[in-house]
Amino acid sequence: MRKAALGAAGIAGVVLVAGCAAPPNNDRAEIREAGDGFPALDDNWYDGGRFVDPRNILRIKEGQSKDQVRQLIGNPHYSEGFFGVREWNYVFNLYTGEEGGDYITCQYQVEFDDEMALESSRWREAQCPALLAPVERKEDQTLVLSGDVLFDFDSDRLTLEGRRALERVAQSALSEFEAPGMLITGYTDRFGSATYNQALSQSRADTVADYLSTQGISRGDIRTAGRGEADPVVTCPGSVATQSVTECLRPNRRVEITISESVDG
Repeated sequence: MRKAALGAAGIAGVVLVAGCAAPPNNDRAEIREAGDGFPALDDNWYDGGRFVDPRNILRIKEGQSKDQVRQLIGNPHYSEGFFGVREWNYVFNLYTGEEGGDYITCQYQVEFDDEMALESSRWREAQCPALLAPVERKEDQTLVLSGDVLFDFDSDRLTLEGRRALERVAQSALSEFEAPGMLITGYTDRFGSATYNQALSQSRADTVADYLSTQGISRGDIRTAGRGEADPVVTCPGSVATQSVTECLRPNRRVEITISESVDG
């Protein structure tokens, strides 16, 4: 099966940042804007960015406190004040997966509501979320997305990065088809009862369909199916859901989206 990342084509054209830069200056009282709501990368403070575990970024979700965000991805890169600050800005280095340890530098912003609970997040560069939540394309126009990236653990609630991945899917479908029709199929791994897994996979497929319908895809042109633990991509030994076995089974926890021209389009 030949796979290619959807939405990440621009990565090859990005100038990779090699680690030589001025020392950090986090005591700045003023932050110069880059013109798009993000602070400008400025040699007066820029320290080359921070390498962060991508899994911690994927755990960022609405409702988290500032302390919870700080535990996952650290303090913001800028000195933005102490009390009542509703916006934190970060500069992360994310590996591209290419040989030689190449990486790109990404600006990331989180916003808090009046109660100082996380309200939303966004990236400055479009290719950065594509690295965290890749969309793989099979040869038959079927897209494959990781269930671990799309959803919170053991739930049908979409993550922030999962929504962004689906937005890329919708944009691609609308650019390639006049009236895209979709078949969305959810899958789980083998742990849990067959009844529970089938219900979870169906609920996840329905959630994906509902979100895509908010992104310009007609809900009437979307069919869904839950397949539970059927059609596994990998087989892994072990009868107990240890961390290693669960990680091995990750490819089985997925959502597949087959796109075609709608019959009514």
